[in-house]
Amino acid sequence: MLQQALYIRASKAVIFYQEDENFIGYNYLIDCSFVCSHDLMTFLSMVHQWTSFAAVQKMLGSPASADLRSQIEDLIAVGALLSSGGDLAEREENFLSKWHWGIPAAVFHRTVQNRPSTTLAEGEARQREQIASAPLPELYRRHHAMANDTIRLACHTDENSVVSLMARRRTVRECEPVPIALESLSRCLYAGLGIVGTTTNNVGVELPLKMTPSGGARNPYEAFVYARAVTGLAEGIYHYSAFDHSLKPMGGHAMPGFADLLGGQEWADDKPCVVMLCAFMQRTMWKYNDANAYRVVLIEAGHIGQNIMLAATEHGLSACPTAAINHSLVAECLGLEDSLTQSPIYALTLGVPKKAENAGGNRGKPHH
Repeated sequence: MLQQALYIRASKAVIFYQEDENFIGYNYLIDCSFVCSHDLMTFLSMVHQWTSFAAVQKMLGSPASADLRSQIEDLIAVGALLSSGGDLAEREENFLSKWHWGIPAAVFHRTVQNRPSTTLAEGEARQREQIASAPLPELYRRHHAMANDTIRLACHTDENSVVSLMARRRTVRECEPVPIALESLSRCLYAGLGIVGTTTNNVGVELPLKMTPSGGARNPYEAFVYARAVTGLAEGIYHYSAFDHSLKPMGGHAMPGFADLLGGQEWADDKPCVVMLCAFMQRTMWKYNDANAYRVVLIEAGHIGQNIMLAATEHGLSACPTAAINHSLVAECLGLEDSLTQSPIYALTLGVPKKAENAGGNRGKPHH
């Protein structure tokens, strides 16, 4: 029960938008929406600073204490109000002190987490509906071969080993029921995150050098490996140290199935291992307070993932990337301490792909 001696104030983690004739308040820290009347918006503006219950009662014309307490408790429950000393007040204070990239980036970051993932059947059903009701957008643009200003370029897949490797990369979700070698996993991790040296910038800060670009060399990603069938590794969750190029087991954490971690995607359940890429955003925030840095952090996951996929291809594996992640469950399993600035972003399963004539998933020959 709300104590009369406590103070309340409007949450600073609420945004407002219009939906039909209603204004909706949305607290992005707790993912909770509420209908917001004109009177409620006026009231929230009146308690933008910590205000005692007695002062609230006075400014509202002294309504009955029990009725007012009940209304305030309802507003606290949906995140419109905070009570001093409450859990949400502590979370908001933590957010305000740590998040340096402004409200729009924070809203995006919070609202895309823990969303239900589209199942294969749902995705196919939507495509059929779209085909029936809307033209298919072009997936590439063509040049007219006979146009006078068209410059035909040579194909390079047979001349350069790197390009040839890129052309062979495929996402094959059906894998053989065999373990993968620790050596192959090691090479994938090193290609994606391994630190090959250090440099010192103009202000004397030592920075890691990697095989993938990182904004300001802030190196925001840590990798965690959930191994189930890796030769030489006991089943469990491991942290990968990019600097030391080593794995360390993380004991005491829950070990759910891969599909539970990866948005209910059942194809992931039989894979030998999954690599989780988690952003430690405070590393980048320390240097950049521009919200564009948040976008850069997300882009970096793609750089790392591509290197892992190419190394997997080189060693006869298929690395299947996905952004469908159960963020809260992954964070719990990995022991991430700060849900605001430490977040799972991207995951890649590793496995030995089935032969092309038997495998499903995404396949195809390079186009010349």
